[in-house]
This record gives sequence, structure tokens and C-alpha cells, in this order.
Amino acid sequence: MAVTSQNGNRKPVCRSHRRDHRSILTKVLRRNILIFHQAALGDFIVTWPLAMALSRIFPQSRIMYVTHSQKGALAERVLRVESFDAEAGWHVLHQPGPEVPKLPERSARLLAGANLIISFTAGGIDTLTHGLAQVCPESKIISLDTRYDTGGHVSESLLKQLTELPILAEAMQQLLRSVASRGVGISLAPQDRIVIHPGAGKEANRWPAERYLELVRKCRDGGKRVRVLLGETETERWSSALVGQFESVAEVRRPTTLLELLDELSSTSIFIGNDSGPGHLAGIIGVPTVSLFGGSDPVRWRPLGPKVSIIQANSMAEISVDQVYTHVGG
Repeated sequence: MAVTSQNGNRKPVCRSHRRDHRSILTKVLRRNILIFHQAALGDFIVTWPLAMALSRIFPQSRIMYVTHSQKGALAERVLRVESFDAEAGWHVLHQPGPEVPKLPERSARLLAGANLIISFTAGGIDTLTHGLAQVCPESKIISLDTRYDTGGHVSESLLKQLTELPILAEAMQQLLRSVASRGVGISLAPQDRIVIHPGAGKEANRWPAERYLELVRKCRDGGKRVRVLLGETETERWSSALVGQFESVAEVRRPTTLLELLDELSSTSIFIGNDSGPGHLAGIIGVPTVSLFGGSDPVRWRPLGPKVSIIQANSMAEISVDQVYTHVGG
């Protein structure tokens, strides 16, 4: 190949120059930043300052979570990032083998345009990162583990795993300070109402339902409006008689999506719950949050946010109703 110079003479263009041009063009086209996350809601929310930091330092990139569709919709609403359903054929990346995994066309295009990929693992053999490296060897891939314990909050352990990208670690540290002072910055419309969520994924993290029922009665007798949110766990585990007792003293809602949960939390004056996903969501959006800890460590798992209060005991059964009621103006 040759081009015409200013004096009219034709001169060759070296092949290395063409390769460099293609390399630059490829880098320009690779503007997707993908975050793979498939763990529980609380773990997911802890990663939000990282996504916020990525948006800040890569303003021209598409920041995208590859996760459960409901969590993706939640991140889109709160963080203004994009999302892609983790069920859309990504499972082939978890199947180790000598051949490159074959993804559906849209998923393959997203990876082809990826400059940076962050994969959250649960420890052990990281088959996802191995599969990603096979499909897109030119992309930067970082594997982070929320179980990695440095003795502080889980967000601090994530920071310490970002040694390969110190600029990102610094930006995430700044965003953590911002979240601690004002939350993620979404608009709230608080009403004079206490919202209580009595559920948690682990049995050891659940304050007894009878204590919550007593708390609701005490709040009602004190002239406070209370709404109780029930999730799938409570619906499956609680008897109809127990649910009926709550319905007799408070308004009971059953959010069916995480966006409905967000709407419930953003309209409350105070949230009370266990160490669970809804508590992490309430805290990080800036709602005054009372989080009960007896089966987990608040140093590591306390919700992020500016108005979080912790009640801690050796076990959930040791937390009294009066202790919790004190935090709601009793």
C-alpha cells in the first residue's frame, strides 16, 4: 500500500504502522467495562462504590453489570449504569476446557468491546475468570473476592485487591467517603412512617419474629405509623397465623421486585431490619437505618451509608425490644 506525499511522490506505508493503527482503533472501540456479579443483594450493593468510581474515571465507557436481571435493574435505577442478564448464555464461561467457550452473539459482542472486566468470585476455583481469559485475551481482567478478609469492612478488602489499578482504588476510596457522608445521592421522599423488614438469608441473622411483632405494637402504641415488608423467606417460613398477627397491627407489603423494594425504602423516615440486603439498600441510599447484628460481624458487614445505626449482641436473641425502640424515638 502507498500514499501520495505533499510533493506528489508516492511512498509506502510500513506494515507495522498499519498494525499500530489497528491496535489504536481496537482500543478506541473497546470501551465496555463489565462487572460480573452473581452473589446476594448485600454483597452486590457493597460493590456499588466501585461501579461509581469506574463511571468517574472512565466517563466515555459503558459501565455494565452482568448479574441477575432484578439486581441489574436496581443498579440501572440507582447508579445510572447499564446491565445485562447473567442468564443470557454466560454459563458457558464456567465450563473449563481446552476450547474457547462459544457465547450467544450479543454476549460475544459485549466481550469483544470490553477493555476492562471485573469478576467477583466466591473463592475457590475461579472458572469464570478462566473462561473470560479464553474468550477475550486482550482485555484486562481482575478477579475480586468479597470473602477476602483484611480485618476491616468488606469494602476495604476490595480496595486492597485493586493493587493492579491504583487509580481505580483511589477513586473508589473517594466514593466510599462520599457514600459515608451522603449516600449514593438518589432522591428520597420520606413519609412519617417506620418500615420494618424482619427477614435475612441466614437463620443466625434473624431477630425473632415475636420480637418484631412486639416492636410493631410498641411503635403503634406510641403513635407511630409502621409498615412491615415481607419477602419470600418470610412468606415460606411464617405461618398464616403469624402473618395475620402482623397484619392486625401494621400495614404489610410484599415487594415482588427489587425496584418495588427501592420504592418502599425511599419513602420511609426510618428503616429497621437485620443484617440483610434490604438493610444494605436502605443504608446506601441515605435512609436512617437501624441494623441488628447478632450472627454476623458489623465491622465487616455494616451497611454503607451516612445514617446507619448498629445494635450488636452475641446473638440476636440477646437484643431487646427496648434497645431497638430507643432508636425510633421512644
